[in-house]
Amino acid sequence: MRLVLLIVALVVAGVVGWKKRDEIPFLRDATRQVERQVQSVELPKVPGLSSANDAPASGGQPAPGGVRRCVVNGSVLYTNDACPAGSSEQKVKGGTVSTVPGYKAPAAAASGTGIPNARELLAPKDGTLKDKAAEKIMEGL
Repeated sequence: MRLVLLIVALVVAGVVGWKKRDEIPFLRDATRQVERQVQSVELPKVPGLSSANDAPASGGQPAPGGVRRCVVNGSVLYTNDACPAGSSEQKVKGGTVSTVPGYKAPAAAASGTGIPNARELLAPKDGTLKDKAAEKIMEGL
């Protein structure tokens, strides 16, 4: 029981410390120090890849092949093309972007050719199941 009370007290102290971290001097100083360290970290440059952090081309637009961040109806879209109409372009702050090839939907199979689907294989040969059930009911009368 003492262990449970100790854990609850530690959790409460942690939550209060987190909420009041700007008011407690040593937590405020630690937070500022971490923020300065994060800002001083420089991302490595990868040769052959351009990023949004590169110098923009003329007109304030990202360099060709650069990443653009577009906000469309509250959703974020990353693209290397111009942002769609009705969206707002925002500056990409940094980080990495991984790309994968786009999904190509397979071509629709022509009807009546190829492998039959389950509906065709399981369909009764002489009428529908509803017709067969009606015939059985009529035979029972």
